[in-house]
Amino acid sequence: MAKLALLIGVSEYEPGLTPLPAATKDVEAMQRVLRHPEIGGFDDVKVLINPQQYEMAVAIEILFDDRQKDDLVLLFFSGHGIKDEDGKLYFAAHNTRKTDKGVPARATTVPASFVHDVMNKSRSKREVVILDCCFSGAFAEGMLAKDDGFVDVKNQLGGEGRAVLTSSTSTQFAFEQQGVDTSTYTSYIVEGLETGVADWDEDGWISVDELHEYAAKKVQESTPAMKPEIYPVKGGFKIKLAKAPSNDPRLTYIREVEYWVEGGNGEISVAGRAALDALQETLQLSSEDAATIETQVLAPIENKKIKLQRYEIAFRDEIRQGFPLSDKTGANLKRLQQALGLRDEDIALIEAPIIAEQPLTPPPIVNPPPPEPSKFNYIAASIIGVIGLIIGGTVVYFFRPGSKSQPVVQPIENSCAKEEFTLGDRISLGEEILLKPDTNPDKKAGVQAFANSDCKTAIEKFDAYRKTNSTDPEALIYLNNAKARQKVDRLKIAVSVPIGTTQSVAEEILRGAAQAQDEVNNSSSINGKLLELAIANDNNDPTDAVQIANQFVKDTKILAVVGHNASNASIPAAYVYQKNGLVMISPTSFAQNLSNTGNYIFRTVPNVSLMADSLSRYAIKTLKKSNILICVDFKAVDNQSFKEELLTKITAAGGKINTTNCDVSSSNFNPSVVISQAINSKADGLVLGLYIDQIKKGLAVAEANKGQLALFSSPTLYTIETLEVGKANINGMVLAAPWHPAAFPDNPFLKNSQKLWRGRVNWRTATAYDATKAIIASLQQNSTREGLQQVLHSPSFSIDGATGKIQFAQSGDRKDNAIFLVKVQQIPGTDKYEFVLIKP
Repeated sequence: MAKLALLIGVSEYEPGLTPLPAATKDVEAMQRVLRHPEIGGFDDVKVLINPQQYEMAVAIEILFDDRQKDDLVLLFFSGHGIKDEDGKLYFAAHNTRKTDKGVPARATTVPASFVHDVMNKSRSKREVVILDCCFSGAFAEGMLAKDDGFVDVKNQLGGEGRAVLTSSTSTQFAFEQQGVDTSTYTSYIVEGLETGVADWDEDGWISVDELHEYAAKKVQESTPAMKPEIYPVKGGFKIKLAKAPSNDPRLTYIREVEYWVEGGNGEISVAGRAALDALQETLQLSSEDAATIETQVLAPIENKKIKLQRYEIAFRDEIRQGFPLSDKTGANLKRLQQALGLRDEDIALIEAPIIAEQPLTPPPIVNPPPPEPSKFNYIAASIIGVIGLIIGGTVVYFFRPGSKSQPVVQPIENSCAKEEFTLGDRISLGEEILLKPDTNPDKKAGVQAFANSDCKTAIEKFDAYRKTNSTDPEALIYLNNAKARQKVDRLKIAVSVPIGTTQSVAEEILRGAAQAQDEVNNSSSINGKLLELAIANDNNDPTDAVQIANQFVKDTKILAVVGHNASNASIPAAYVYQKNGLVMISPTSFAQNLSNTGNYIFRTVPNVSLMADSLSRYAIKTLKKSNILICVDFKAVDNQSFKEELLTKITAAGGKINTTNCDVSSSNFNPSVVISQAINSKADGLVLGLYIDQIKKGLAVAEANKGQLALFSSPTLYTIETLEVGKANINGMVLAAPWHPAAFPDNPFLKNSQKLWRGRVNWRTATAYDATKAIIASLQQNSTREGLQQVLHSPSFSIDGATGKIQFAQSGDRKDNAIFLVKVQQIPGTDKYEFVLIKP
């Protein structure tokens, strides 16, 4: 069994391709760790610096030729990657040149397909490819943009017993920082190998997946716009690359620093400092060695902080020089964002408080002239417009307008108006199935008919489908959309949900919006007009949410938006809506900093402070728990807010916060270890505050707990998945929630929902119903975007909803929210569980 590697670094190119000084340094660093007998232990490590195309291709072929099944073969490439118009990938050599058309001549490159063929012919079943390269030729000062489209790396280079690691995904950036010897990605690959800290399971070996996890974590701490990826196939995931030292005091200290840094959300807490000082003495590390290790661990986090500070300084300087910011200034700020490697959501959170500091002016008093398309009541709304320039979407969502010169004609019975969309199947009024998988022929036929403007057939097919699939909210929305489209005279709003990541939650929200739409369209209508509802899938991803928000505001027919779900998506999107004067009502986002985002932003769910207060008082005053462990996902805005509020509320109620660190998003999170530490430190209660995508990790904590600590949770765990997976492990868990059916037994919403969906609904359905209901009530009074927000903000606005009376404060928060406590309880005589209301 041999271990062989080929390291290729191309730093110098023909005119037209930017030099990459770090490429040769990358190769030198990789060579050092792979040849080291106590780390990589490779038998043969060949190095190619600035090779010609022919030399590069031959070396790759030789690397994989005549190998045995158990041989470990590694190919490392640092340089330019080039994507053609068909999405095929090519590696640039020293002599790669551009044609007269300005594109690289393929004959002077090494195609990824060639590398793939060579690997496929090799007998080795342990092949690793590490690519620190760009996928396109678009570059900017200080960084190298990796791609402007999709590259199917897995299919172009993947294979059995193979793993491909890349520095960035096809839609993100990878960077070669000026003034740094090695590239960002390679530096952390080398660090993980050289220190041994990438050995997550501490078995003495660093596998491919462990190395990827370590490098990806460090890269995103430093440069969040980058997202390294791994593409393992049939065994490639667990290929062992290098040895890790055992009983090394430096490695022990590194791991402990990593633990406290993650637990302190990027900083070492007082408890962490004390623990590290004690460990330093035990390991007999010098103060200099300990400081060096801490600096190394904190370096990527400090690097990101510096970048954020630089952007904030630049933004404040531009704001001081005048309002509104010009298009040129917006473009310059966007360029700075890319150079710093910051995501759209990073800069949105920087800009929001700065914009909020700007003074407001009162709205016009009487009979103002017709507004321009982007004119708003408040100067602050115009100021926020810069965010749209910075975080603007890159996708297209458009409609084919009817000719204004044609006379109005009555629609024929089976036809309806047609709209065209281009957003990669992300937004639909009825022409796409977004809830997957769905193979029902009636639903498919209904969607096809809708796309073909045949609303009569669409209505028939959706009706037929719903007779046997009553729980599907998408079909009901499409059915009502077809009826509204057939009527022609209609009003349109939108709803954005996380279908791609948590479809069950998306369905819960859609049921609330669908029920409100169905009720108004089948009763009084809105001043004679039916309601049409566009559905979008934002995956609870900040970038996706911003892109969708930009498309919604461009469609001037959309008058309001119900959404988004998690605050990670709601907050960045909110700035886009505020900038463009489009009402957003979130039914589920409870982070504190959504309040006061702007006068177009509302929510029907209570903010996190009320829920934390209710839960804390019950745990401490009623159940007499005094030492509470808090487990959260530090990467989620909602849960950061929840933890901050819990710290205050638990202390105020007379309780104590257990010091055990419990961050479920940590890469080396071990629930059993956390529970053991908490119990040893006298914990008697456990609060789970989770991001919706982290439910499984939360349930893993509950399983490790085995009923030892009293369980409490935010509303996030109020899902069917929680009951079905958690079962006995969560029996007795207490949650705070804005709604429970037993709390509103006589509310018409409950009766109608049971009839409509033929089953139970939960709080997300109720708050989404309320958000849609509030929009409908406002549209009855004013059907313009600006008028809608004025109605919602009016002190006289009030409408009865599923969760009681709906009114909004000037902050956009719901007034007089009630909070209910529910607990998980086994249904007598069964192995099933349910959420039961705790009576006051």
